[in-house]
Amino acid sequence: MKPIFCILLLALGMSVQARAQSLDGITAAQAAYDRGMELQAKDAGAAREQFQSAAQGFRQAVDAGAVNGPLLFNLGNAQLQAGRTGEAIGSYLRAQRLMPGDPGLQANLAHARSLVKDRFDRGSGLLLEDVAGWWHLLGVRRRFMLAAVLWCVAWGVTAWILLAGSSVPDRVRRAARAAAWILGAVAAVLMATVAFDVYAPAWRPLGVTVADGVVVRKGNGEGFAPAFAEPLSQGVEFHVLEERPGWIQIRLPDGKSGWIKTLQASTA
Repeated sequence: MKPIFCILLLALGMSVQARAQSLDGITAAQAAYDRGMELQAKDAGAAREQFQSAAQGFRQAVDAGAVNGPLLFNLGNAQLQAGRTGEAIGSYLRAQRLMPGDPGLQANLAHARSLVKDRFDRGSGLLLEDVAGWWHLLGVRRRFMLAAVLWCVAWGVTAWILLAGSSVPDRVRRAARAAAWILGAVAAVLMATVAFDVYAPAWRPLGVTVADGVVVRKGNGEGFAPAFAEPLSQGVEFHVLEERPGWIQIRLPDGKSGWIKTLQASTA
């Protein structure tokens, strides 16, 4: 596990009093986390209590509206150290939306996933973020700016070809036309990844189980039979298909689906 890093509280829209309270809570949570790290080798029980306290403090700051990538990352770290693997993965997934491609976040998310008991084949492509996560090497803003620049250059080259007319040799014109098409295509792909990152949480919401022994049922009620022979452990990721009072319909990475209680899951 990489050490927790400092938080920059992005508290736009929060009152001065709420911002001060959030900062105080985060400072106390950070101190509890540090004490937990110090106690880890000496007293595992006491260390876990400190990590629980840290997670509670970070959670209160998030609930108060101080939501940003670093804070969610720290919350996930505290939850993971406290043994709450499912909740940690949920926090990491939310942080990933805000700071895609962060190496520390990716490393800790991978570590948390390695602790999950239940394994599923992800070859179905349900978790598209894992399959096509290459674009997260660049943040959303940088991809948008790069796409805009490439798009403008592509149209600039096209305008030059049209204005230059026959004064440009055919070989140069063909090369310029090909370059314009390539630049335009790359810009379109980059814009598509930006659109996916912006709108995916709405039409492809992710979730994760936060408890052990989660029974997946064939319908949204205790009276429905279990959809699978074995319950799910915490940390199992899924896509949310539908939500009803107290229940959500999920689709697992292997394509199977069913209903679980809302309280047994966290959605990103």
